[in-house]
Amino acid sequence: MDNFSDLHDDTRIAWLVAGDERLGVAQAVRGLVSAVRPLGVEPTVISLADGPFTQSMRGLGFAVEVLNVAPLPTLRGRLPNKMWLALQVWNAARSVRPQLAGALRASRAKAVHVLWTNLMSPTAMAAHDTGIPCFWEMPNVMGRYPLGINRRILQHTLRRWNVMPLANSSYTAATLGNHPVKPIVLYPGADAQRFDPGRKDFITRGQLGIPADAIVLGIFGRIRPAKGQALILEAMAQLPSAYTNAHLLLLGGPTESEYADELRLLAKRLGVMERLHLYGNVPDPERYYHLVDMAINARIDPEPFGLSVVEAMMMGKPVLVHALGGPAETVLDRETGWHVQEPTVEGFKAGLLRALGEREKWEVMGAAGRKRALEYFSLSRQAKEYVSIVRGRLPCTGAQ
Repeated sequence: MDNFSDLHDDTRIAWLVAGDERLGVAQAVRGLVSAVRPLGVEPTVISLADGPFTQSMRGLGFAVEVLNVAPLPTLRGRLPNKMWLALQVWNAARSVRPQLAGALRASRAKAVHVLWTNLMSPTAMAAHDTGIPCFWEMPNVMGRYPLGINRRILQHTLRRWNVMPLANSSYTAATLGNHPVKPIVLYPGADAQRFDPGRKDFITRGQLGIPADAIVLGIFGRIRPAKGQALILEAMAQLPSAYTNAHLLLLGGPTESEYADELRLLAKRLGVMERLHLYGNVPDPERYYHLVDMAINARIDPEPFGLSVVEAMMMGKPVLVHALGGPAETVLDRETGWHVQEPTVEGFKAGLLRALGEREKWEVMGAAGRKRALEYFSLSRQAKEYVSIVRGRLPCTGAQ
């Protein structure tokens, strides 16, 4: 347990985490926690267990307290299974509630922030016990269940424990609904200093074995069926002969999986094996955007937000997106990229042809995308809006 007594007297916000957060989630939490510090906020971290994420937060100089409690069940599967798991979460929440409340008091936090849905209930209860507001950052859209039962249960919890939900897009907010608690839309942000097209340390095409004259399509994210990589691969293979120099770069993992093997077999069957480039997770994706002509988000189901879309925009790249969820809000069709209405091979092929037909506009569209990202989707803007929201719900805000 780290000592919270050395923290200064600015607004303190405690982040409750599981401890094993990774990839995009870990990046997003670290980004916001670091960005609020210069705004007079002192973040602390309370974790259910020790893990790589909590260790990384210590390395960045944040106070961390580990509760050493068992992980709470994750709500997944079909509705009956989720209902059973929700009951287990509720029982676990009551068990961990006193310990969490004690940690909040020890941290002297004036608000608490939670991301994971299964951690929201115990966090909200503990916040209620200590008399501080609780903010729930909605990580995903709400699934559709009969009579909206999941939405009704969550809305009841939000009202009962006075939790403020922060939705990562208008689409995500709409899936929760506005009654009795109306969520606030707070777009996640990308780090403008990190994702800077003027940087000099880019990875080159030669380093990855990609021809200099290729048209490179890039999908940056986890390699799994829902991300739509197979659809883009098939759509690329069906392009007219004038575009046989189109290549697909997949940056993310796992590259050793059943689905990754399926992609390789598909590329071989389509005769485009030499034009498919699979790379695993890298700590510095910003260094790879220089070799990409067009970024793509082909997620088949609704994308709650799509941080990689904003990162690509910030790097000055036009983005082709399935226009469902967050990407429909971040990308302006034919201004900063292109919308595809149907997540099918035919739909993406049509989208690619439309984008390729406007090649002379790519640079202008990329510049417009960067301008839009800096204005609406930067990490600094997110942090300012977040701090304003939190301080607006604190008692005696004039003292802050």
